[in-house]
Amino acid sequence: MIDIGSLPVETLLEILLNTNGVTLGRCRRVCKQWKAIIDESDLIWYEICRKEFMYSSRIAKSKAGDECSWYHIYKNLRMWCSVTSFQRNIREFYNFSLHDKNHALPINYNVLPLKDTRGVVLYDMATLKNIPVSVPERNCLKVESNDSVTVILLKSGLFLQRTVQSEGEMSEAFFNADNFILTCDVLYFYNNRDVYRCEIKPNNLSSHLILHCDYDIKVMQYDDGTLHLFTDCGRIVNVGKDKKVTVKSIDCPPEWVRQIKHICVINDKNFVCYSRNLFKIETSKYQHLYLDFPLITALFFYADIVLIGTKTGQILLYRLASQKVATKPIFEEIAVLPNGKFAVHIDVCERKTGPVIVIGTFFKIMVIEIDFFPHEKEKKTSFGSSKLRMYKRLLRLRDRLKVS
Repeated sequence: MIDIGSLPVETLLEILLNTNGVTLGRCRRVCKQWKAIIDESDLIWYEICRKEFMYSSRIAKSKAGDECSWYHIYKNLRMWCSVTSFQRNIREFYNFSLHDKNHALPINYNVLPLKDTRGVVLYDMATLKNIPVSVPERNCLKVESNDSVTVILLKSGLFLQRTVQSEGEMSEAFFNADNFILTCDVLYFYNNRDVYRCEIKPNNLSSHLILHCDYDIKVMQYDDGTLHLFTDCGRIVNVGKDKKVTVKSIDCPPEWVRQIKHICVINDKNFVCYSRNLFKIETSKYQHLYLDFPLITALFFYADIVLIGTKTGQILLYRLASQKVATKPIFEEIAVLPNGKFAVHIDVCERKTGPVIVIGTFFKIMVIEIDFFPHEKEKKTSFGSSKLRMYKRLLRLRDRLKVS
C-alpha cells in the first residue's frame, strides 16, 4: 500500500484538483508539508475559483491584481455569503473641490484612479496610500494595466505604454478610440462603430479593423475568446474566435429597452441593465426583471451579488440566490451614507484582509472596509514587481502627456 504522503507532488496536486474549496482548506491542516504544497500552488486555487466562482473570481482578480493570490480571492468570495455579519468600517477617504459624478475611475490592478483638478491621482488599494505619480490630464476616462502594458483613455484618444526588453521595440502608441478592453496580450477598442484589435506582444504596435458594427456601441466586453458588444438598440453583437459574428437581442420588451441607460457586462449571458426604477439582470443561473425598484444611483455587478446605491444613501446588497419568483426584491443593508450623501459610483477591491468597497459621491470618496481576516494585516514597505513596472510606465506616460 502506498502512503499518500510519499506520492510525488504532481500526483498529489492532481488529486487535490478534483476536490472543492472546503475540502482543500481541510487538507491544508493535515500537516505542514501539505499546507506548504497547497499554499504555494496558486493553480489549484485558480481552478477552484473557476469551478465555484467562475465570474466573480475573475472580476476580483482583475481588480486586485497580484496583491491577492487566488487563495485569498477564494477565501474572500466564500465569506461574502455572510458579509453583513461582519463589522463595516465606513469613513471619508478623499475630498474634491469640484462637483462631478465621475471623480472615481474603475479600480484595476489594485490601483484606484481619482480625477482631481491637477489630473488623475492614483492610490494603492492594498494600503490606501497615494502612489507618487499622477497623470496630468483632467480628461482621463479610464486607466488599465497588466504585466506588459498600461493603457490610458482620454477624450482625445487612447495612449498605450508598454514595457519592452530592448530599445529597438516600439514602446508606445496612440489610437483614436471611444473605449477599450485590455486582455493579457490583446487590446480591443472601438472608434464610433469601428472595432479594432491590437496585439501587445509584437515589436510593432499596430491595430487592424475586425468589425464595423451596424449599431451604436454602448458597452464592450471580452470573455473566453469572444468579444461582446452591447448596443444602444438592445442588440448584442458577438465576435467569436473564428471571427464569426452573431447578433441577438436583450430579452426585454422593446419599449423598456429604450429606457435602459446603464449596462454592466461579463458576457452575453451574464449582465445587468438598469435605469432609474428599471432593473433587469440575466446570468447563467438567474433572470430577474423589476419595474418597481428603489431608485438606483450606482451599481456594482459581482456576478453572484449586486451592490446597489440608492437616492436615500443606502448601500444595498442584492443576492441573486435569495430572490424568489413573483415577489418583491430582497435586500441586505451594507451601510447608509451620512449627511444626505448618496453613491454615484461603486467599486470593490479584494484585499488579503477582506474587501474594500469604494463609494463615490459628487464631492467625496468614501470607503467601507470589511475585515474578514484581520490576522492578514501586515506592513507594506514597497511595491511588488508588477506594480513597479506599472509605476515606471506611468512615469513615462506622464512625461509623454506633458509634451502633448
